[in-house]
Parts: sequence; C-alpha cells; structure tokens
Amino acid sequence: MNFPAPPSTTGDLPLNPISNASSPAAQHFSQQQYQTQQQQQHQQQQLQIAISRQQQQQQPQPQYHPAPPNPSYAAPSPLTPAQQALAHAQYQQLVLMNGMNGGNMPAGMGGVPTPAGQQAELNYIYGMVEELSRQLAENRRVTEDIVSGLGRVRSRARTQGVNNDDLIHNAADDINAQEQNLDTLISILSESLEKAKYSRDANATLLAQYATVLAAMLKQFHEYKAKHVTDVAAWHRSYRSQLAEARAENSRLREQIWEMQERAGKANELLRTFRRKYDEDETRWDRRVEDVAARQELRFWKRMAMPEVGDEDPCWSDDDDLIDSAEKERLKELEQRAAQEQLAGSQQMGDEHSRPQSPESSMIGGVPMQRDLGIPMGMPVPPPRPSSATSSTGSSGQ
Repeated sequence: MNFPAPPSTTGDLPLNPISNASSPAAQHFSQQQYQTQQQQQHQQQQLQIAISRQQQQQQPQPQYHPAPPNPSYAAPSPLTPAQQALAHAQYQQLVLMNGMNGGNMPAGMGGVPTPAGQQAELNYIYGMVEELSRQLAENRRVTEDIVSGLGRVRSRARTQGVNNDDLIHNAADDINAQEQNLDTLISILSESLEKAKYSRDANATLLAQYATVLAAMLKQFHEYKAKHVTDVAAWHRSYRSQLAEARAENSRLREQIWEMQERAGKANELLRTFRRKYDEDETRWDRRVEDVAARQELRFWKRMAMPEVGDEDPCWSDDDDLIDSAEKERLKELEQRAAQEQLAGSQQMGDEHSRPQSPESSMIGGVPMQRDLGIPMGMPVPPPRPSSATSSTGSSGQ
C-alpha cells in the first residue's frame, strides 16, 4: 500500500497565464492547496503521536526481531510519513499474526501473545492509517481535477493566444452560462419541491383519513367483540340454566318412577299374597267345588226335562254362568255376517279374474272401472270372545 505523494505546490506547474494573484481561479486553487496541506499535517501529527505511544508501550518487552522503520527518521527516506506509518502498521500486524517473536525464536519455544490493550491500539492505528489513506486519495483526486481544469484553461489560452483579461472574460461568460443553467435547474427543482410538498400534504391528509377510518374500524371491532363475548356468555348462562332445569326435572321424574316401581312392587306382592291366601282357603275351595257340582247337576236335570233343546245349544255350555244367552246370540250373528261377507268378496274376486279384457283396455294399458254391484262392503269384524272372558252383564241365571 504505497501511495504516491500528491503534488505539493503549484510552483511545480508553469501556469503562466493565471499566475497573477488577481485571478480568482488561482486564489481558489491556492486556498484548496493550503487546506489540503493543513489536513495532511494534522493527520501526520496524530499518526506520529499514536506511533510514539505504541513504541513507548513496546520498549519494556524484549524484541528479538529487527526493529520496524521509525517514522521519526522519515526525512532521509524517499517515502512520505503516511506511507511509513502504513508500512509500520503492516509490519506490526504481520508480527501479531505470526505471534510475538515467532519468526526468530527457536522451534522449541512458543510465541508470546500480544496484550489486549496493545492489540486494540494497533487496530486503532491501523484504522487511522486506512482512513488517512482514503482521505489522501480523495485529496489527490480533487487536486488532479483542479490541475486538469487549470491545464485546460491554460491550453485554451495558449491555443487562442489571449491574455489574462480576455481569459477572465471568457471564464465569466462560461460562469454566466452556468448560472443560466443553474437558474433553469433551480426552477425545475423548485417545481419538483412544490410537487413534493403537495404530494406530502396529500399523503398526510390521506394518512389522517386512513388513521381515522382505521380507528373507527378498530372501535367497531372492539364493540362487536365485546357484544359477541357478552352474547356468548349470556347464551352459555341460559344453556347452563336450561340444562340444570332439565337435569333437575329428569332427576325428579326418575325419583317418581322409582317410587312408582317401588309401590307397584309392593302392590304386586300384596296381590300375590292375597291370591295365595285366597286360594289356600279350604272352605272357599270346597264351596267352589260344590257350586260347580250343583251347576252340572242342574244342567243334567234340564236336559232330562227339556229333550226338545238340541245338544249344540249354548245354554248347555260350561260358561253359561259367565256369559249370558243374549251375548252369545249377538256373537253368533256377528260370526254369520262375517262368513257371508267373506264369501261375497271371494265370489267378486273370481268374477274379476274370469272377465275377459277388452282390446281397447289392453291397448291403453289401464284397468276398467268397476261398477257398484250393490253388495255392501263389510267392516272388519273383531274376533269372537273366548269362553273364559268375563261378562259385564253378569250371569243369566239359567
């Protein structure tokens, strides 16, 4: 990183056309050169102070490697102080990377690590050197631009063969032309600034409206959320209350069912006990036997006394004391009517199956209408009562 030194003074360049102190370009160039020299001197002083501080810290430590180049003896060296400081920092960095005395110590001994404070200061110095190098490169570029501009002015003056006054007038014309361009640029920039301000105000208004709408939306969302939470909580409370009522009603009904089953069991047990006690009574059983025997004997004497009555007469049945004769007659009539209706229905179905089908109906595919034959359609008849069924009318006494 060897940086060539920038041009020191303007005396090295033969700028005869603008060497007069009254030229504004020469004055501007001299001011820039002076400022550049002041900055370089200030940076070199800071760098020398930092390097001297680093050397003072390194004096107590034994050094077995060749001493780095001392920046204090930079006068006989062809390098500039910035280049010497950079070379010194590079050498220190190389020593730190290889370890303390790592290149000159025997193979059996290890390098000594650098203290943290010394390493931090070396890093700081290296950063300062890099920053100084960047500033020197920037100053060199600016100086080269100024020198190239002066060279163009000098070459134009030499080519045209004009004196200093004419050159100043030409420079004034160029400056005035640049001022017109600057006025145009300023007007364009002013218009752009106005547009930007208008856009900024419009965007601010739009943002304010957006913030207002968003705040209203958030408010509505919060209200809806609060209402929804309230409604859900009320619904849950209502559901829990209804569920509690249903459970209470179910429990009450279950208790009633259990009580009813318990009472029914007790009643059934009492009925069984009563039936058992009733059947176990010998006196009552004997009376029933005697009653049946008396009725059979009475039926025998009736047959003997009334031979004209047939044997199929219901009065000779064993249940004459349970079902009276009128009920038996009614049941007999119902049975006869049911038999007649069943016979009439079977005959009608036979006539329908035996009747030939007309071609018109076969072509159409329908069923011909049936005429009313005048036969009453009977209602379904309940089955006859069994002989063991009890009668509501009581015994006929026959």
